[in-house]
Amino acid sequence: MTLKLYVKILLTLTITSGAFLELKAEDDPRFNKKHMTFESYKDVGYDQKYRPQFHFTSRKNWLNDPNGLVYYDGEWHMYFQHVSIKNGDGPKSWGHAVSKDMLHWEQLPHAILPYKSGSGKGGVIWSGSAVVDHNNSLGKQVGDTKTLVAYFTLTAGPMEQCAAYSTDKGRTYTLINDGDPVVPNQGIWKGERDPKVFWHEATKKWIMAVIVAGPDKLVRIWNSDDMVNWTKTGDFSRNFVECFDMYELPLDGNKNNTKWVCNDAAFYYQIGDFDGSVFKSDNKMLLGDWGGRRFFKAFYASQTFNNSPDGRVYQIAWLKGAGKNNPFKKHELPFTQQMSFPCELTLKSTAEGERMYRWPIDGIKKLYKKSHTFENLTTASKASAAVSGIKGDLVDMIVEFEPSGDDLVTFNICGLDVVYGNSTMFPDKNGKMVKVKSIEFRDIDRGTDLIKIPAPSVDGKVSLRILLDRLSIEMFVNEGAYVAASYCLPTSDKISFKVSKGDDLKINSLVVNELNSIWKGTEK
Repeated sequence: MTLKLYVKILLTLTITSGAFLELKAEDDPRFNKKHMTFESYKDVGYDQKYRPQFHFTSRKNWLNDPNGLVYYDGEWHMYFQHVSIKNGDGPKSWGHAVSKDMLHWEQLPHAILPYKSGSGKGGVIWSGSAVVDHNNSLGKQVGDTKTLVAYFTLTAGPMEQCAAYSTDKGRTYTLINDGDPVVPNQGIWKGERDPKVFWHEATKKWIMAVIVAGPDKLVRIWNSDDMVNWTKTGDFSRNFVECFDMYELPLDGNKNNTKWVCNDAAFYYQIGDFDGSVFKSDNKMLLGDWGGRRFFKAFYASQTFNNSPDGRVYQIAWLKGAGKNNPFKKHELPFTQQMSFPCELTLKSTAEGERMYRWPIDGIKKLYKKSHTFENLTTASKASAAVSGIKGDLVDMIVEFEPSGDDLVTFNICGLDVVYGNSTMFPDKNGKMVKVKSIEFRDIDRGTDLIKIPAPSVDGKVSLRILLDRLSIEMFVNEGAYVAASYCLPTSDKISFKVSKGDDLKINSLVVNELNSIWKGTEK
């Protein structure tokens, strides 16, 4: 029996029936440490031809959901779902990486491994969150170093919410309750999962939100004083599926007027108010599709950092993709999947209502190797000539242009066509289908599929930002009002422009930044 088939049968038995197969540790792939020994990862560097150069990837093997994003004492911690084999079928652990700037990451040994609890429950470690125990609520602080506390889903039959703590700045963790749940399964859904925990300053309580119902998509909220004993405070239902997140944002930058945002893995979201017990949505319907969901295709399972030092909300997502044109498999890479580039989230008033915006962190400027700035380009040929000397497969390009009539404008970035100008039907704020100009890009992972991003002009102008890495592209329209991500494979190092009719193309400003690798100095 293959490992893949064995694990599939094992997880089916565990999740659907609650049964647990009693096996010796060396025979059970969930608890066999040889599959999870980080020392074996050091035989791989970051210098493969197609490894992304400014997006995080694991040294080896499969990763997916970011977990436990938290800042403490000068370090950004990114835990993440990690599997010891490349195709993602093995036992899930919490991988771990740290960074001083959210750009340059150092992967550390796994933080939390599959285990058997004190009562004999055994399972793997699924998604969750981490916090800094700033007031020593758990009572585990050692000296001046604050305790980090991680909450995660244990797949022990019906899924339950468990916890662990670290007194060494997140390097190693000790199980709370000997690995048994701090929030048991509620008996509503066997797949209850993905605890989001944070400190609520107004009530001086720790808050936990968990998706506890499949068909009804019910989110349940608890609070706690000691981080171990949790009291239910309320439920709400908004069709959230998994990887729940919840955070507070100032509206239009006004810190005296804040709103709470809840979102799930596909970034369907709600905006509303939260009093520490109950979330009340302002929206009659879930903001989704192009009526509100603005982060598209590969973007999935995003999480925001707890304890940000500047009070801003930063987010990283899993760039989901490994379909029929899987570039990782095609190029025999030692890793599979990657994370999105870190971005700041903001909440702005728009004609549609209050909406989320997403924009790359300002720290990306640290990676700029060369910057080229052009203004008032009036034809496609002039624009192409201006950038003809620029070479590179790592690009941060920002362009503002004025569309004209029904012309199609093609931005060819390293062999990839990004096309503006086709009219596509999208729902407006009331769900009515309307024609909107869009930006389109062919998704390599899905073959013939097109990514279509709304790109309405603002005061007669459209702005587009493109982050191009060796296997991925992220696009930000109109200051981050609409965002899309996809896997791709650049085929050249050139940039050019063309118009479907004639040559007229009014580009007000064009900035092309060539980027350095974040892995410089960490090659094998």
